[in-house]
Amino acid sequence: MPAIDQQKLGEILVNRGLINAAQLEEALNEQRSTGRFFGEILVARGVSSEEQIARALSEQLGFAFVDLKDTRIEPKALDLVPREMCEKYNLVPIFISHNSMTLAMGNALDVNTVDRVQTLTGMRVRAVFACPSDIRKSLEKQATPVVPARVGSEATEADLKPVIERVNQLIEKAVEMGASDIHLEPEKKKFSCRYRIDGILHSMPAIPLEDQAALISRIKIMADMDIAEKRLPQDGRVRTTAMGRDIDLRVSTFPSIYGENMVLRILDRSGGLLQLEELGFSAADLEGYRKLIHRPYGMMLVTGPTGSGKTTALYAALSEISNVEKNVITLEDPVEYEIDHIRQSQINVKAGLTFATGLRSIVRQDPDIIMIGEIRDRETAEIAIHAALTGHLVLSTLHTNDAPSAAARLIDMGVEPFLVASSVIGILAQRLLRTLCSSCKQKYIPSKELLQQLGLAGRPDMAGIHFYKENGCAKCKQYGYIGRTGIYELLVPNEKIRDLMTKKASALVIREEAIKAGMKTLRDAGIEKVIGGLTSVSEILRVTEEI
Repeated sequence: MPAIDQQKLGEILVNRGLINAAQLEEALNEQRSTGRFFGEILVARGVSSEEQIARALSEQLGFAFVDLKDTRIEPKALDLVPREMCEKYNLVPIFISHNSMTLAMGNALDVNTVDRVQTLTGMRVRAVFACPSDIRKSLEKQATPVVPARVGSEATEADLKPVIERVNQLIEKAVEMGASDIHLEPEKKKFSCRYRIDGILHSMPAIPLEDQAALISRIKIMADMDIAEKRLPQDGRVRTTAMGRDIDLRVSTFPSIYGENMVLRILDRSGGLLQLEELGFSAADLEGYRKLIHRPYGMMLVTGPTGSGKTTALYAALSEISNVEKNVITLEDPVEYEIDHIRQSQINVKAGLTFATGLRSIVRQDPDIIMIGEIRDRETAEIAIHAALTGHLVLSTLHTNDAPSAAARLIDMGVEPFLVASSVIGILAQRLLRTLCSSCKQKYIPSKELLQQLGLAGRPDMAGIHFYKENGCAKCKQYGYIGRTGIYELLVPNEKIRDLMTKKASALVIREEAIKAGMKTLRDAGIEKVIGGLTSVSEILRVTEEI
């Protein structure tokens, strides 16, 4: 929306004979020195009324003006916006027509408030100017709407009013605590809430059972999902703000015997991209990864389970290697961060844009570097490998437990072993582990049995070594940990390993050969973090126990 031109507003008032040139100049001078709104100054000086200012603003900016003294407000419109919100932002909903709400505002330029109302109601909002005092009087005239009783498990839009603040608080608290996911879980006698913080789920206070249907419906409206559909899983997205930050929520529902289970994945768009040096690499692995992502062609794979930081590692790589001399194109699900000089695209299965179909088109866009969010099937894998073999650097992720298993996974998809061996230039497996709170971590001397379990017994540098374990304090909210760092396993195929891939050797055989060639395992990388005092033995065993 356009900004307010104070001079032009004043000229409109002068032309209408509402103020004179001297009054205009005096008000402009005060506005420059105090920063107060121009119209507010004129009203305070008694030279103009609120209505005159509002009408002049509507004329200047091309908005409609509504005289609320002669306007009937539809109760169904007023029911959709909480009274507290109307009073706080000086607005009043007037009427609804074809899923569009007309909203009278003292400041129709307040796009943030318009966005809030659109998110709240799920409607397109048309803002109009009105006299601020008339808005307050209109609100005073309206009785507080009564929330209709629920019928069965259904929740109408009006039912959502009591839980609007609860949903907002739920999201705000999760962002404040650094949660990556919100889990809303219906049970027989309660409606549970858990936050995933640093990879671990923590129970939060239960939500009143009677609010379950309304809360789920409220989030569905925000995510543009079907409120009436409760039998099938659904997915949606919400863009909002929390704690002053831009937040995206990926919303997923799944039917259970006690109602719909809902998970909200939190993507913080304001957090910025991490650099490679911030990811927790050892010096050797950082140098190795850097060399691979600066190669002119070939396929670089990042592997690990969901939530292990794969996408973050790829974004950090793209941030480093992208420049105006290279054409970098991505195909993601979803686009989590926007990067300069990169053409980013998001898959849309409903529209027919899958990883495979999108990748076919990308290779015709003259790319130097291609990033694919994930290789999920044979078709995507074969197109990606073909691109890697024809002069493109291809970066992608794969779901495997460790680096040596990646080749076997591609072959299991149906890719020819010789294509895997000739195209893959590197495989990075990773995990995220929690880092100990520096304020309360406890020092101790590890026992001989523990050193033996970790494979450290007999090492000269272990004499007199101290480890640390979690404790808990106010700073870490009694968890004992704050934040996470990565541990990595970087496999760079040599001729022997490529030969093993071609022969469809097992992941175990490839692993043994990679270790001989200098690959540090995830467990070894984790033990280094323990020795360095960054994390605990229990955390390393938890994160790498399946490897």
